[in-house]
Amino acid sequence: MMTTEPSNAAGPLISIVTVVKDAEATIGRTLRSVAAVKAPDIEYIVVDGLSTDGTLGVVRTFGSVVDQLISERDSGIYDAMNKGAAAASGRFILFINGDDELVPDGFSQARLALATATEDVVSCVSEIAVDGQFAGYLRPRPVRLPFFNSMPHPSTFVRTRVMKDFRFREDLRIASDYDLFLRLLIARKRFRTIDVVTAIHHRGGGVSADRALSRREIDIVKRDRLGWAYPVVIAAHGLYRIAKRIVRPRQEPA
Repeated sequence: MMTTEPSNAAGPLISIVTVVKDAEATIGRTLRSVAAVKAPDIEYIVVDGLSTDGTLGVVRTFGSVVDQLISERDSGIYDAMNKGAAAASGRFILFINGDDELVPDGFSQARLALATATEDVVSCVSEIAVDGQFAGYLRPRPVRLPFFNSMPHPSTFVRTRVMKDFRFREDLRIASDYDLFLRLLIARKRFRTIDVVTAIHHRGGGVSADRALSRREIDIVKRDRLGWAYPVVIAAHGLYRIAKRIVRPRQEPA
């Protein structure tokens, strides 16, 4: 059966946004992966927070790949992400970190699906890499959002008009993407999941690795968004974790 490439007759299909600051060592990996999928119906926006290293120099070597470069002071990562969303003109928007990368084959499959998608959120799978080594997968589970962050943002496409309406809250340092997805679920926006790997998420240092802060912020989001259901969700999640420890078979030493 013949497949048709998405058309850009009505503007870009996808706006890819990378928010970056002082990532000279890793931004090249991200830019190369975007270059591998770049097409007339894909817009690429880089939002730089006034890097003081060689980040901008690396970005400028990929001049034809980058459609918009915004370099100015911001109040944090989510302020910068909101700037990227405001500048986006594609039907869907994807945020890819300045140390992560796209997977061309999976991305191409997602791109074809997005061309006819009617949903507000289309989420695919992210591969996890730790110190460059494969460490598992993050698969989207929208139904689990009241309990924890079950959406891999490097492989989740959000309809741009929805993203512009909801925006990221800027008082959080780590969990604003979780807040966004939970709000979209509560607002009954339509989610679709596709079991294909479209991104590799490289885990390392930085504020996103602060687990204690992440737990605190996720709890803040739950309190703010779940209302009367908050204690019910907390109790149910606690029981689930206890049951999981009891049911899970103990692994014998090799």
